[in-house]
Order: sequence, then C-alpha cells, then structure tokens
Amino acid sequence: MGLRAAIAVCLAFVPVISASAQDFSGRYHCGGQWTDFQLRMKPVTGLLGVVDPDAGVTATIDFYFHRSVTSLDGATYFLAGPYDAKTGRFHLEPKRWVTDHPAAFEMIGIEGRFDAASETLTAKMLSNKCDAVEFAAPGKPLPPLPAQAAPTSIAGVPLNPARPEQRTSPSNVTNYLDVAANSPDFEYLVTAWADPPGTVHEGQPIDESVERMKSDKFVCAGSSHVTWDATGLKGTAPDRVGITDRFVIECVGDCKGVFYRPWVGANVTHFGLSAPLPTFQIKSVWAGGTSFSWNFSRTKNTRPPPEIYVHHWTPLAGFGPFDPVPAEVARRQASAPPCRAPKGGNR
Repeated sequence: MGLRAAIAVCLAFVPVISASAQDFSGRYHCGGQWTDFQLRMKPVTGLLGVVDPDAGVTATIDFYFHRSVTSLDGATYFLAGPYDAKTGRFHLEPKRWVTDHPAAFEMIGIEGRFDAASETLTAKMLSNKCDAVEFAAPGKPLPPLPAQAAPTSIAGVPLNPARPEQRTSPSNVTNYLDVAANSPDFEYLVTAWADPPGTVHEGQPIDESVERMKSDKFVCAGSSHVTWDATGLKGTAPDRVGITDRFVIECVGDCKGVFYRPWVGANVTHFGLSAPLPTFQIKSVWAGGTSFSWNFSRTKNTRPPPEIYVHHWTPLAGFGPFDPVPAEVARRQASAPPCRAPKGGNR
C-alpha cells in the first residue's frame, strides 16, 4: 500500500551549542518520492539546565503526507544520539512516535557530518529505501521542488472542472439539478482513483468516509439499498432528508460507468473529490423534511449489477446549547447503524 516512508532526521550545530531548541528545514528522498520536513533539535542538558557535551542531542521531525488528492496529514517522531563536536559527526536513532501515524510508516536513523564553518550538512539514511537527504542552512529555506502536476484524469476519465463530481472542492449543485438545466447525471468516482504518488490509506474508502462523518459529529441514520430493474441498467432508492443531512454513496462490484442523481427539491451540495466517496449535503426547504428518490443508471450491463447503498447521516452538532456533550456524541455514534455495505469493501 503506497510508500513505506523512511523519515530521516539529523541536526545542524553552531560552534557554541545553545540549550534552546532550533528549527531546520530538510527533505528526504525515499521510495522515489521527495518529502519536506521540519526539524526541531536541542542538546541534552543536565539537572541545572547546562548543556552536557557528552550526552548527545535529541530531535523531533514533523512531516506531511497525502491522505488523498485533496487531503494532507502529518506525523512526528523523536530521535536521539551522539554528536562529536570535534569532528561534527553524528549518529541518530529513532526512539518513538510522538503522534499517531499510519502503520505503513517506519522510523529510520541517519548518520553524517556537520561542517560548522560552512554550516553545511552531509548525511546518509541508514536504510536502502532512501538514497538522498538535503538540509537547508539555518535561517534559509530549501529551494522548492518542481510543482506536482494536478491530476488530469480519474479512472481513465479526463477531469472536467465543469462537472461537480470531478472538482476538488464542494459545489452547490442546486441549480445544476434543476430539470430545466438539462445537466448530465453525476458519474460514480472514488477519490482514491486519482491518488497522487505516495498517498497513504489505512482502510477502504468507506472506512475513511465513516471516520470523516463521525469526526464531523454526524451519526448514521440508516442506509437505502438500490433496486435495479429487469435490465440491470436502471435503479432507484427511496430516501428522506430532515433539516440538513449528509448522504454517502457506496458501490460494491463493477462500479465503472455508474451514474446517479438525487431527485429532490432542496439545497444540495456535492463534495466532489474532497470526500472519499460521493457525498452530498442536502438541506430541506420544507418544514418537517422532504421525501425523495435516488436514480441510478449504467452504461454497460455486466452481471450481476453492483450493490449500491446510500448511507444517510444526520448532525449531532450545530444546535447551540442543545448540542450533546462529546461522551453522548460517541455513545450515539456507537449505537447507530454501521452506514456501510453489508459485504464491506469498495472497488
């Protein structure tokens, strides 16, 4: 699954080592990918706060990685090791993770030499996964890497910014859905199909979707199953929106060439590629809510047709003093339906 990252850290020293922490910029090249990081280092001090030149140094490194085409996340770990002030040589070994991190990542040490006169650092990673590491001089940034090209296609389909489901940010599609607009149905696309290199996933798209909804303080209200007609080319699913709810579409099976559309008179936002799976926020314009239907179609009649579920999420926050406390939010989410296909998985 993607990159097994090796995060390398080493320290830059000045002729007189200060007991205060210092920040440095660097980047490493592992698994064919460059990753920038921010290093905070300081020498080990004794009980009276005086630097102990024989005790070595400690450091933390913050680095960032892609969760999806639109999402970045970060992690931090701690290193320590000896430093020889006479030769400028150091050897740092990773000790522990400071923050949560994907299981795909491992900590890898580094050794090298710092030249105090030129304030330059040469080093190598202690792993065959990495072939280069660069450091900026204190107070100076690293030259930028060439910008990574934005995705131009997803699942082999060229991205069209006129299509809300292919945008990397949410879009209000209320007018798009107006019958008079003659807009085409949305195509079923999974954001992971447009992953940039090095993207890290710790679960299937439905897992990430459920975690996203829970972190936004939504609770599952149930799921609607799509029923296909005799041809297997057209399907429908009944649904209902209360005040402002969210809906996630999960397709299991041959999901390429699937199209969908909510037939609803409401204020509708499509999250596009900013969500792991096709996700809508629908706000009813009628007191008491609105009943509506989801319409699905396929361009090819492969058998059997895919299993499609529309998962309905309702908010637990946004009501001011009536918002439940965190413990109550967790309790309601834990006791709610799963909001995932019974068979699990997503392709």
